[in-house]
Amino acid sequence: MNLNTSKRWGASTRAASACYGSARTSSGRSCVGIWQVKGKGWRYRFESQGATHTGQWFETKAAARSAREEHRKRLKKPPESKNSPPSWAFASLSLEYLAEAQRKFQPKTWKYKRFVYQSFQEFAGNLFLDDLSPLIVARYLRTRPSNYNYNFHRKDLSALFQWAVNRGLLAANPCAAIDPLPEELPALIHITPEEWSRFLLAAGPERPFFLTVFYTLGRVGEIYRLTWSDLDWQRGEIRLFTRKRKGGELEEDWLPLAPELQETLWGLYQRRASGAGFPAGTPYVFINPRTGSPYTQRRKILRTICRRAGIREFGFHAIRHLGADWLMNHGEDLRTISRYLRHKSLATTEKYLRRRPDESLRRASRTLQNKKPLTDPLIKTGHENGSPT
Repeated sequence: MNLNTSKRWGASTRAASACYGSARTSSGRSCVGIWQVKGKGWRYRFESQGATHTGQWFETKAAARSAREEHRKRLKKPPESKNSPPSWAFASLSLEYLAEAQRKFQPKTWKYKRFVYQSFQEFAGNLFLDDLSPLIVARYLRTRPSNYNYNFHRKDLSALFQWAVNRGLLAANPCAAIDPLPEELPALIHITPEEWSRFLLAAGPERPFFLTVFYTLGRVGEIYRLTWSDLDWQRGEIRLFTRKRKGGELEEDWLPLAPELQETLWGLYQRRASGAGFPAGTPYVFINPRTGSPYTQRRKILRTICRRAGIREFGFHAIRHLGADWLMNHGEDLRTISRYLRHKSLATTEKYLRRRPDESLRRASRTLQNKKPLTDPLIKTGHENGSPT
C-alpha cells in the first residue's frame, strides 16, 4: 500500500468512525453507507435527487443492504399518478393523530399515547411510513420493561397505524403481524364489607364522593365528570357518561339513585347553593376547592383515608369489584350486574366475578364439609399400625 493510499484509507476510516455515532462527519458532510449501532441494529443512509434517505434497525447488514436497494428502486420508480400523496414522516403522523385524539380521550390517556409515540420516535428516528416494518416495531417493543407495558405500547402504536391505514396514508398496520404477550397482572386487592364500613367512617367530608362511587359502581373518571344536571331528583335517577366505547365517544346511562346517596347529594347541593366555601356557578358536583375545577386525580386522598381507617390500601376499581361481589352474593343474576356495571359484554362481567368465590361455591364448600369425606388413610383403608383389622 503506497503512502497516498494509506492517507486515503485513514481519512475514510476516520469519516466512518465519525459516521458511526453521528449523522455527519467532521467536515460537515452527511454520512452515507451501511453501519451498525450497538444494541439497536444496522442502518443505512444514502443521497439521491438532492435529499438524504435513511432506514434503520435491521438485524443483519445484508438485510440493511437489501432494504437500501429497495428504497432506491422506489425513488427511481415514477409516481403512479400526479395526485398520489407523499409518504408521511412518523412525527407528523403522530401529531395529526394526537390532535384528533385529544377530543376523544381523557387527558391521562392522551398524555400516555403521546409518551408512547415520543418513545418510539426516540428509538427508531423520524421514519417515513414507507420505511416502517413489523421488525422495527417489534424491536422497539422488546425494549419495554414488562409484558404488560409491551402490550400497552403495542395497542397505542396499533391505534395510530390503523388510523393511518383508514385514511390511506399507510398500506398495512405493522402491529397486525405482532402478537400480544401473556401478562401476569398484579393481584387485585378485594376489600371486605367490614373494611368498607371502616373506610366510610374515616372518610369525613369526602364521604359523598366515595358513596357516589359505590352506589353507582362508576369509574372514577365518570364521577369526576358528574354535573348537577346529571341528577334527576324527582325520578330518583343519576346519569353517568363513559368513554369506554369504540371510538372514545361519550355514551350516557341512567341509573337509580339510592335513597342514602340521594339524601347525601341533596345535602351537598343545598350547601353548595348557599355558597358554603365553594366558588359559585360551577356545574360540577365534585370540585377541588383550591382550583374551583373538577378533580382529575384523587389517589392521595384514597391512601390517606385507608391509613386513617387502619385498613389495607386499595384502588378505586376495587370499589366496583366490591359492589359487583355484593350484588352477586345477594342473589342478583349476571345480566343485572352487567347492566349495573354498564359492560357491553357478559364476558367482561364474568372476569369481574371469576376471582372471588360466589355463594354457590361457598354452598358447595359447606356441602363437602358436611359430607365429611374420608381423608384419613387409616380410616379409608381399614388398616391400623400396618395390620389389617
